[in-house]
Amino acid sequence: MEFGIFIPSAQNGYIISETSPKIPASYDLMREICQAGEENGFSFALSLSALRGHDGSTHFWDDALESMTQMAALARDTKFMKLIGSVNILVVHPALAARMAATIDQISNGRFSLNLVPGGWHPRELEVMKVWPGYEYNQYRWKYAGEYCQVVRDLWENGVSNFQGEHFQYEDLRMGPKPGHHVNIVCAGASDDAIAFTTKYADYSFRLAWGGPEAMGEVVNRFNAQMDEAGRAIRPYVALGVVIADTDEEAAAQLQNYVDHPDMGAMEYMIGQASTDSAKGGTSEILAGVDAKGFVQFSTDFITGSPESIARQLDEWAEHDVAGYMLIFPNYVEDIKRMGKEVFPRMKNYTAPVGMLENA
Repeated sequence: MEFGIFIPSAQNGYIISETSPKIPASYDLMREICQAGEENGFSFALSLSALRGHDGSTHFWDDALESMTQMAALARDTKFMKLIGSVNILVVHPALAARMAATIDQISNGRFSLNLVPGGWHPRELEVMKVWPGYEYNQYRWKYAGEYCQVVRDLWENGVSNFQGEHFQYEDLRMGPKPGHHVNIVCAGASDDAIAFTTKYADYSFRLAWGGPEAMGEVVNRFNAQMDEAGRAIRPYVALGVVIADTDEEAAAQLQNYVDHPDMGAMEYMIGQASTDSAKGGTSEILAGVDAKGFVQFSTDFITGSPESIARQLDEWAEHDVAGYMLIFPNYVEDIKRMGKEVFPRMKNYTAPVGMLENA
């Protein structure tokens, strides 16, 4: 089972609370996090695309690093970790996204994957940039994403695209040099339309975990059935939060403290944005349907406990047929080091990355 890091490249990471550790959007910190991850047995890192903050008392996501340039730098500052960068497809031209990914693929010696973000649940960040096509976009965004992806694939595989679709039309659109091998595409959508996109274009799916291991099992089984029907062997990466402390009681109290002090301004803003999206089964519906605890945890399950308890719980989560878990932490560097020294050695469903063994 692979374990990765959902790196907090936007201010305060993924816990929307007034009492959670305050995390700056700092490249020095992201480098420290990823280097600590490699030293302590993590296989990959994913960074999000954030274009505007969420208001509120904590200034949640008001500051954010740009994902692709960040991953280009991390490609040189890491040795073997797989890196997943994100682009918002309404902001970045497909030819530019293809070229950026091909460049980072060279820098990283083939360790890079591209996460395509169609947007929709947070229209305000696109409205202020004058690139939001209107709320009707939510009805066709995955068709738009499919055409975008086809142009990217044309450029990677052939060096030229003459694609003629409903949303993109090109003649002799060129890019070189082509990647020397297949570059993975990651899809972060959860709706039926997003899954249809995934079955046709993507190599991995990125999901939020919510509802515990049993609920996750149902999601994975349904996802695998859809992949089998499409004749694809795609597996999801799943985001999961971890609060680790010396005792189970201390860890549970730490998470409860975050939950008891939510950033209500950020939550109200996010609910308002998510409610504009009428698409069913996707991220917006998940955000609009969770309670205050779910919002503090960014619609992602968190496990808490001592190192022994965390190891046991991760072994339970690892029983599901997923590609890996992207872990979220309150205190990233400290918690990552504890994972490597105190948790992974206790797990039965953990295997060290090949690169870590080679560099030992």
